[in-house]
Amino acid sequence: MEERKSEKNVQIHPTALIYPNVVLHENVFVGPYCIIGEPTGDYYKDPENYQFKVTEIGANSIIRSHSVIYEDVTIGENFQTGHHVTIREDSKIGKNCSIGTLSDIQGKVHIGDFVRIHSNVFIAPLTTVKNYVWIFPHVVVTNDIYPPLNKLEGVTIEEYAIVAAGTIILPGKTIGENSLVAAASLVSKDVAERTVVRGMPAKVTGSVEDMRDKDGEQLYPWKQYIKEYRGYPWQK
Repeated sequence: MEERKSEKNVQIHPTALIYPNVVLHENVFVGPYCIIGEPTGDYYKDPENYQFKVTEIGANSIIRSHSVIYEDVTIGENFQTGHHVTIREDSKIGKNCSIGTLSDIQGKVHIGDFVRIHSNVFIAPLTTVKNYVWIFPHVVVTNDIYPPLNKLEGVTIEEYAIVAAGTIILPGKTIGENSLVAAASLVSKDVAERTVVRGMPAKVTGSVEDMRDKDGEQLYPWKQYIKEYRGYPWQK
């Protein structure tokens, strides 16, 4: 097996397990009881001849305790997890992203830059999450149209979309750019850009431009109104 590759200032807790073919860029921190580069099931059939695929963790990333990141995963710089996060094989995550405690990112998931995924979120295989998306706690993204027949269609969440807590998104649906899915919604149809949907099933209740706070101030599209946060490039 090939040796693990690490750059300067990498901190790995003694209880963490780092498999071969893992690349850790500078200033990466790996916390207690983490596993990085976890192999797929084929490894356990013939471990001596198994060919590991590369997992790469970008600079300045923080992997907190009990998180498991499989092989064949690429993660950009300034990434961080909560605790007990799972990221399965053949997934790609951009820069400046975070994934909250107890979230489960299944295989073949593509996540863009500056994405915030909160705690207890499940993302099914074949999901695409584009840049600047917010996904709040207890969201479930599905992909099997006729379970358990494994007829899969991935969900797409476009840039700047917000998916609020407790939402379920059914297979193959698209959440449009700058849209807002209200809490505890069931998304059974595509969501058009700049719309607000809510309910079980989710229905259009208006445009994001119409939303106001208690003082009557406009709130959305949120890019225009958010204060300093997480180094968004347009804030410079």
